[in-house]
Amino acid sequence: MNLSFKDLRFIIEAIEHQINAYQERLQVIEDVDEDEAADLGNDIKFLELLHADMTTTLDQNTKPLSSEDSFSPDRNDNYSENSQNLSFQELVKLTLKLSVSERLFLVEAITSSVRQEVTISQ
Repeated sequence: MNLSFKDLRFIIEAIEHQINAYQERLQVIEDVDEDEAADLGNDIKFLELLHADMTTTLDQNTKPLSSEDSFSPDRNDNYSENSQNLSFQELVKLTLKLSVSERLFLVEAITSSVRQEVTISQ
């Protein structure tokens, strides 16, 4: 399953909320119902591991490119020349091969680059 940036953020927030709800419930029943307390403790540990895993995934998918990952000027020029030979429909077909999260990340990158260029030109 490919989850978008927004999907991951939403799920992470939901997990945080559920962990808090379980911890509050655990404080109330800790001395009353040992079985439920044990189940809640296990569920909290599971959710904490899931939260950490999803946060790591989100961080990896949103980290900025390092200098070695980015296009060199020569490579960028070649890429621009090749993309100019593609029709709009061909670019759409290539883009559809990306996951939704990759496409949303691309939209964010393009929007950010346009904003930077507009800011510099002002």
